Amino acid sequence: MRPQELAAYDGLGLAALIERREITPRELGAAVIAAIGALNPKLQAVIEMYEDAVEGLSDKPGPGPYRGLPTLTKDFPIEAGRPAQFGSVFAREFRAPCDQDYWRRLRAGGLVNLGRTTSSEFGIAAATESSLYGATRNPWDPARGVAGSSGGSAASVAAGIVPFAQGGDGGGSIRNPASFCGLVGLKPSRGRVSGAPDANAPLLGLATSFMLTRTVRDCATLLDLASGAVPGDGFEIAPPAESYARAIETPPKALRVALCTRSWSGHPLDPEVVRVTREAGKRLEALGHPVEETSPDFDYETFLDAQKVIWAATTVPSLDELAAALGKPIDESQLQATTIAVYRHGQTLTAARLVTALGIYDQVTRIIGRFLARHDVLVTPTAAITPEPVGTYDPDRPGRTIDSVFEDLAPKETFTALFNGTGSPAISLPLGHTPSGLPVGVQLVAGFGREDLLLGLARQLEQEYRWDRQRPALHVTAI
Repeated sequence: MRPQELAAYDGLGLAALIERREITPRELGAAVIAAIGALNPKLQAVIEMYEDAVEGLSDKPGPGPYRGLPTLTKDFPIEAGRPAQFGSVFAREFRAPCDQDYWRRLRAGGLVNLGRTTSSEFGIAAATESSLYGATRNPWDPARGVAGSSGGSAASVAAGIVPFAQGGDGGGSIRNPASFCGLVGLKPSRGRVSGAPDANAPLLGLATSFMLTRTVRDCATLLDLASGAVPGDGFEIAPPAESYARAIETPPKALRVALCTRSWSGHPLDPEVVRVTREAGKRLEALGHPVEETSPDFDYETFLDAQKVIWAATTVPSLDELAAALGKPIDESQLQATTIAVYRHGQTLTAARLVTALGIYDQVTRIIGRFLARHDVLVTPTAAITPEPVGTYDPDRPGRTIDSVFEDLAPKETFTALFNGTGSPAISLPLGHTPSGLPVGVQLVAGFGREDLLLGLARQLEQEYRWDRQRPALHVTAI
């Protein structure tokens, strides 16, 4: 297979070719490597290929629905023995001590991890621009950024290098790169994808790992593979009534849709973002879903203050434990100013402030839960802005404080971070473009545990919008 042919299929489409023995995983791997060689110098999205994984690709179909399909993963601990540098010079020598449970499940489903992609440092900053490997650039316009923190995975998928790639979301880090790069980005419900073996609830319940995809059917199939509790998990989320792959086959009927284009943070919304979101509301109404323009009523500033406490409080032990594992002290000369600001703020916090912050999150979760009991789906912009020029939110500029870090995050997290707090499932869909051709994502949110509803509606919109027909400037088809 030539690299140019990769984007003609999604992951399941490529797996069908493997199943029919029209192509082998090894041949697919060669096409992926060629695509990286052609595009990565301009994107700066892939930082390492694993030679042993490439050499180990089979000439025969592999297991599961993906049959040995090559993919890429974010620069965080995913697979035992692999480098996991968190986008940081400080962590250059670190290697993942064990497999993540969900990755074992995905591997059993036929995925092969060929290499790792860029991330913002420790997943904190608003931009995938690190001191370790520079700035990742947007395939739609290389002068623009890809948001954070799963930016390298998003750029790789958007450019057609792989049909999907792994990411993580603690405040919007799957959904915002998906929005900026024209992809499908699902943040599952809290607990749907286990944090085992490291944590019952990563980032005190805010974070989850999953994948960025081009198609909804890959998103659904991957969620079927990755989801499920592990012995020792703090709680077990109810499984769906049927597989997600099957659930998307039936379009949902007459969902109660709440449409919100009011900025919760007060950050101004780009008019193009508002236009695309409102057009999505009109399209949903035309599909038979009653739409009401409304918003949940909560105190965003109080929520934001609690978010600062939780992020900073968890950053301190995370960095301290990493330093201990590396056998060296924290070296601020090897950390970006953004990371240092969050770490230092965390060192000032008391246990009482953390407990208070968690209590605020509980209160907001009740408010959102009641809102989503009255409305099946909430529709908002994903980000308040369209992709910004590289360097706009330089994470290493001097004078960083905890407040300025979150001011940088506001354009991306105005609508996304709330649902990390509540644990609700949320998905970004590529439902429009600016006049200059930049993607605009729209976020759909459902009640806790209702990924089936979100994916069914996403599939209905995919058939309407046909975003698969759009191609960025930097793409395998242009090699």
